[in-house]
Amino acid sequence: MGASRAVEILRGAVACAVLAPSTHNTQPWRFRRRGEVVELWADDARQLAVIDPMRRQLFISCGCALYNARVAIRAEGFTERVDVLPRPDQPNLIAVVRVGLPRAATDLDRALVAAIPRRHTNRRRFLDRPVAAPQAEALAHAAAAERVHLFRLAPAAKRALAALVAECDRRRFAEPAYRQQVGEWLVPAGRRRADGIPFVEKEYGSAGWFAQKKTLADADLGAQAGSLEEDRIASAPLVAVLATDRDDDLDWVDCGQALEAVLLRATVDGLAAAFVDQLLEYEDLHAAVQDLTGSASMPQMVLRLGYAPPVERTAPRRPLAEVFDESD
Repeated sequence: MGASRAVEILRGAVACAVLAPSTHNTQPWRFRRRGEVVELWADDARQLAVIDPMRRQLFISCGCALYNARVAIRAEGFTERVDVLPRPDQPNLIAVVRVGLPRAATDLDRALVAAIPRRHTNRRRFLDRPVAAPQAEALAHAAAAERVHLFRLAPAAKRALAALVAECDRRRFAEPAYRQQVGEWLVPAGRRRADGIPFVEKEYGSAGWFAQKKTLADADLGAQAGSLEEDRIASAPLVAVLATDRDDDLDWVDCGQALEAVLLRATVDGLAAAFVDQLLEYEDLHAAVQDLTGSASMPQMVLRLGYAPPVERTAPRRPLAEVFDESD
């Protein structure tokens, strides 16, 4: 394989990577290509200091981007060579990626890469349609391939989780700093931004700018948001917890890769998905979620999955040139 072919594949990998999900659609990453090597860096300027003080969600987001890059390389008929967190003196260097040896791309490789632009977080209430056991097992296998456990919650545990999320929302929206940071990353109708979450997808009310400000100032917002989330979790056909054996930077990156593996496989199977991770920032609620799994593993992400109408507005993306630097 010539150098030009490797560069072409790496450029395609980065183009796929930037379509990954991220906390509040902050897209907290930067990419650098130096010859036949791409570096993935965490962008500290996009850390959510109030929402994500430990940078767990930031590292998970970067892990999602890394998985997309790997899928893109595989779909081109090559293995990927990846070093994760290769330099202790550079903690923001998430991974170094190279194109490896030729291999035959599988039908699943091609299906997964085709799912990357079709995958969108869907915050709607899911339809009353069960997720078949083989589909759930495929999602668990996708997570396990990235060294992450996927626990499907039984109905009673799902209802308990829904109550925990409602409690979390009541706590969080009682914090002025939290409401302010959420407001910074919700995009009102008519605003042209390349990041953030379209306000209409949150379903807090009218998507207009003044209505958004009024909504975020409402003292009852925590109870309203909690009630909404509680209903959607309790009614979801499948609620899953992703958990790792430890709880450090590497585990968070692994969780991100497993999360995107699950999301892409869900997309291939026609499933919608939404994140439920805010409660994991509270020590007591985190411990309660761990109890629901019946495992000593550390919960890192909660998902609800099922079938749903399509989203009205998909989350925007920053131009590739804004996050990708190249040199030969």
